[in-house]
Amino acid sequence: MWKGSPGGKQVWHRFTLRIPVLGPLIRSINVARFARTLGTMLTAGVPMLRALDAAKMTMGNVILQKTIEDAKKAVTEGESLATTLKKSGQFPPTMIHMTAVGEKAGQLEQMLERVAGAYESEIDTKLTRFIGLLEPLMLLGMGVTVAFIVISVMQPIMDMGQISAPK
Repeated sequence: MWKGSPGGKQVWHRFTLRIPVLGPLIRSINVARFARTLGTMLTAGVPMLRALDAAKMTMGNVILQKTIEDAKKAVTEGESLATTLKKSGQFPPTMIHMTAVGEKAGQLEQMLERVAGAYESEIDTKLTRFIGLLEPLMLLGMGVTVAFIVISVMQPIMDMGQISAPK
């Protein structure tokens, strides 16, 4: 229930972004979703503010959604998207740099598509490594569980051998 409340959700999502291995992965997934959606919407001719709203909704993290909401307000006031994302400190430098280059060159849509592709391939690599690390840990856990069961069964049998017969 706590994670479902607005305050709890913010604390939980801030915490998940700070977890050593999973935090960068979660951030990359959200950045890739944002870049892909925003790029696709802009390519289709959707106005920037509506595209930002739609892209914001694809992100599963409320901290990053709040950042996009702030960026939308700043873009409405005439500030560039890259500058606003950089001020937030929530987006990776690669995303910010590519967005700035795309805005200056007038090819923001293509740059966002490239960013999305790069982050999607990075996510695949990270997930493959993570699964590679999980396999030995799962085998170790299963071995410990089996050893515990064997010892639990053998201990009473061994204790029965030490019981002396009544005289």
